[in-house]
Amino acid sequence: MTLDIGIASLTDVQPRTVDGRDRTAADRIAQVVALAELADREGLDHVGVGEHHNPDFAVSSPAVVLAAIAARTTRVRITSSVSTLSALDPVRLHEDFATLDLVSSGRAELTVGRSAYPEPFALFGYDIADYEALFDEKLDLLLRIRASDRVTWRGRFRSPLADAAVVPRPVQPVLPVWLGVGGTPGSAARAGRLGLPMILGYIGGSPDHLARLADVYREAGERAGHADRLRLGVGLHFFAAPTMREALATYPHYHDFLRPKHPGGGGFTVTPEQFRAGVEPGRHLMVGTSEHVAEKLVDLVDRVGVDRVQALVDWGGLPEAAVEDSVTRLAHEVAPLVRAHTARATARS
Repeated sequence: MTLDIGIASLTDVQPRTVDGRDRTAADRIAQVVALAELADREGLDHVGVGEHHNPDFAVSSPAVVLAAIAARTTRVRITSSVSTLSALDPVRLHEDFATLDLVSSGRAELTVGRSAYPEPFALFGYDIADYEALFDEKLDLLLRIRASDRVTWRGRFRSPLADAAVVPRPVQPVLPVWLGVGGTPGSAARAGRLGLPMILGYIGGSPDHLARLADVYREAGERAGHADRLRLGVGLHFFAAPTMREALATYPHYHDFLRPKHPGGGGFTVTPEQFRAGVEPGRHLMVGTSEHVAEKLVDLVDRVGVDRVQALVDWGGLPEAAVEDSVTRLAHEVAPLVRAHTARATARS
């Protein structure tokens, strides 16, 4: 299987960027749709759009934006990155993405996870103390709906279903559902037990931690009899530039991307030293020249065993032209090098 390489956006909004430009939520959504069109033209494999429910991000409903992307593309697969299942109704979520599958002629995927932010729980009337139980129950219902067009089900957090028809049904025989995992072994084991594809967020450290989680995932999947169904993806922060100097000059944007935007808000401060360390070989930031990034991705794929690479490309208010150039480099310089390496490794095995 060819290594799947695509892009994603969390749609973070800096109303005033570090280089002095004003940005609105409408600007960001237009940029995301344009980047998806670029990815489709340049031969990348998928586009992901994140979901958040606070003013620091432009998109709270990925399915709506992905429908706009579907109307402007022809081949690229489209997915949420990720949908906050713990705070959503699985019936509505499956309806939305099945509809998206119809709109896109069978290109939709759904990636679900537990929210990294507290806002959705209060917004949709849930107690964050039920964090784990909410996700377990809602994932169970989502997978039941995916498996059958009529569902009988009873749980704790929503009204029961009695032979309920959940429509429409997707074009694909089964709507692809990935689990987005932030880094806990328990979450990796759950994905393996269920035989679901898993995408790991890679936002710090070395590939060793990812490799340990990959082992947990594969061991759980094999014990449950799902070895042939497992797929592993990794989501990472990406920027490819003509020179290392230009790549390193993105630090102010990266700092602005991750810093807490308001008192008590999520995020953390990245120092210049931490940013430079993250760019080094064997570390998490895929930032640098195309050759530098490709070498790091090859090492990551070899050490972890990755089927999908999802590159977060438009963070921190980076200028639109720079992001478009970076995505083009991903498609034409980075991806061919990494895919050629994986093809050779597969042929040898």
